[in-house]
Amino acid sequence: MAAGAPDDGGDMLDCGVLSIHLNALCDNYQHMKTLSKTAETACVVKADAYGLCLAEVAPALQQAGCNSFFVAQTQEALDLRALLPDVTIYVLNGLPDGAAALFAEHQLRPCLISQHQMRQWQGFCQQQEIPNPAALFVDTGFNRLGLGATDLADLAATPEIFDGWTLSLIASHLACADDADNPMNRAQLERFKDALAQLPEAPASLANSGGVFLGDAYLFDMTRVGIALYGGAHSGQADDALQTVVRLYAPLLQTRALSLGETVGYGATFTAPHEMQIGLVAVGYGDGLSRNYGDTIGGRSYVYIDAQPAPIVGRISMDSLAIDLTDFATLPPIGSAVEVFGQHQQIDTMAASGKTISYELLTSLGTRYKRKWTT
Repeated sequence: MAAGAPDDGGDMLDCGVLSIHLNALCDNYQHMKTLSKTAETACVVKADAYGLCLAEVAPALQQAGCNSFFVAQTQEALDLRALLPDVTIYVLNGLPDGAAALFAEHQLRPCLISQHQMRQWQGFCQQQEIPNPAALFVDTGFNRLGLGATDLADLAATPEIFDGWTLSLIASHLACADDADNPMNRAQLERFKDALAQLPEAPASLANSGGVFLGDAYLFDMTRVGIALYGGAHSGQADDALQTVVRLYAPLLQTRALSLGETVGYGATFTAPHEMQIGLVAVGYGDGLSRNYGDTIGGRSYVYIDAQPAPIVGRISMDSLAIDLTDFATLPPIGSAVEVFGQHQQIDTMAASGKTISYELLTSLGTRYKRKWTT
């Protein structure tokens, strides 16, 4: 093991290690399930389980008690079905043209987002004489995917469009759930209630991770939790995060001394204000750590070595970044584990310093890390 490496860092060689703690993931699920009270707690595992590997994450969540999952795309749903043959799978992007037979064959439930998709699903189900289930996704002000107010009025005038198939869920999505005081939350709640009053009776779902924390009125019959599972804060504030699930380490490749006036990195954007010691770390934008973490672009960002913070200096390269080691009493040895986020720095803190959010940071991490899934 490299000098200074934590137990879950592993042998890093010249690449980073992404350590994913499945017990913490499952504990976070149980916490969200408790907060969801009588509502079913479904898990959102789109984008390869937020970049953490669907094949590892989804079975762990099923063992923790999750029976319903949401993905965005058809291929994600097919991959999940191959892993978990008995769970309920909803596809948020809806029903692609001509895909009804494929969805039915693999027992996938489209989140129907238009009248056109509803008619396709109805036509297929009536032809097969099988009332296959599907969800209806309504827009309540987000203006992303879903049926709007005009669509709902049309549906009220043509109730026969619900014949021949099973409406298993009515869902919508909150735009501002990360801000509990935003009036948009209450406005969307009222619009969702209005939509439910116009539609056939069915289970309802409005709350994402942030929505679960808004109170009982937002829970309905199902909550859909995503970022909170993976250790990101539902509010974007690090103090609100549940257990840390993901820890990212990269090895220290080299140290070097700088004289007053010497520069670091592309564009020579950082100039040493005095004699300095810097270290070069094997992680860069090719690993999903964007150039916004360079201190002259996105504000001062830090990494940690043995619990001591080290500022990032200069522009981040594709494969490496530089850190200021001047304040270290003893220079860390080559091969030391540099923590990008994890034990000493929440992922939301790191994300904020790069002017992004934990969702983007997680899903941008790429494939070059050595991944370790631990319990």
